Amino acid sequence: MTNIDPSRYVYQPGVSQVLDADDLNIDELGLHDFSGRPITEASLAADAAEAEVTYAGLIPGGKSLSGDGSHSPRLTVIVSPATRDEVTRRAAVDNMSVSRWLRRMVERELAA
Repeated sequence: MTNIDPSRYVYQPGVSQVLDADDLNIDELGLHDFSGRPITEASLAADAAEAEVTYAGLIPGGKSLSGDGSHSPRLTVIVSPATRDEVTRRAAVDNMSVSRWLRRMVERELAA
């Protein structure tokens, strides 16, 4: 990965240009990403397509457990405060979220 040297760039106060979005040609701006690759209309379109496939409507950070990229089904459980506290404690001991810990317990019980 190429490191960006901020000392190579100078901010010039008062130097600005108003651009009409219809007249903007990304390919001619000479922009580069953090690794030094040129940013072009084609690269932006490819990045957008990749993001669309990668996230497929999921909330960022969410993971489809269905295997097809769709949202996974959700279950809701009502428990006592003491049970909630104990589940939260055990999940923390196992260094995982409550949701992941509960999913593991349910899957373990169903496999038995």
